[in-house]
Amino acid sequence: MLIFTFSMTIYSQSRKEEQLKTDYIESAFLEYDTNNLPIIKWENKDTLKVHIAGEFEYMSKKRWEKYLNKIEDLVNIKIVETKNIAESDIKIFFGELDAYFANYKVTAPKNVNLTKFDNWNSRNYNSEKQLTNTSYCIVPSKTRDSKRGSFNIKKTFLKSLGILGELENDFSILNRYQTDNNTQLSKNDKRIINIHYNNSIKAGMNMDEIKIALNSIDIPAILEEKF
Repeated sequence: MLIFTFSMTIYSQSRKEEQLKTDYIESAFLEYDTNNLPIIKWENKDTLKVHIAGEFEYMSKKRWEKYLNKIEDLVNIKIVETKNIAESDIKIFFGELDAYFANYKVTAPKNVNLTKFDNWNSRNYNSEKQLTNTSYCIVPSKTRDSKRGSFNIKKTFLKSLGILGELENDFSILNRYQTDNNTQLSKNDKRIINIHYNNSIKAGMNMDEIKIALNSIDIPAILEEKF
């Protein structure tokens, strides 16, 4: 009986490790025309500077700062706000999309009805797929309530870190949709963010390279970590 219980424990742990690897892959890769684009992330940065334009809404500044502090711990990069937009790495704009496209030099997509979008995001990266600057827009006139606004602010910030995929998990902020249970980072979300900024994960990696890299990461330790 003891041997059976021990075997089941090992099996259960192994399943958790493989599921976390699968969740990371789904969260990290952006699928485009049935192909997964290479990994993008900030590299060789000890500080990320964030600029906010427009009236900050949907969550208190205290909650926002707490969220950024948690992200700092997970990615091991200091995150600070700046009033100087020219020196910022991540730009957040509260306003209408047409103003966002014009002011942030983001090309509006053709043949897309933008009237229903309550957020938009854009990223620039170099030839090595290292992020160089990102921006996103929160559209108050299209945001139905504060819960939706808070979800958009947090999730789109993660896109600014290069976490572009989605999970079919109602408790994950990486879900495509806002649910009743995903306005906060889940434990699994925190693990995924932490893995993305593990030194073994490099910008530009493809799916095969990521699978090899994941096998070199101490996944059991991440599962045990009290994030």
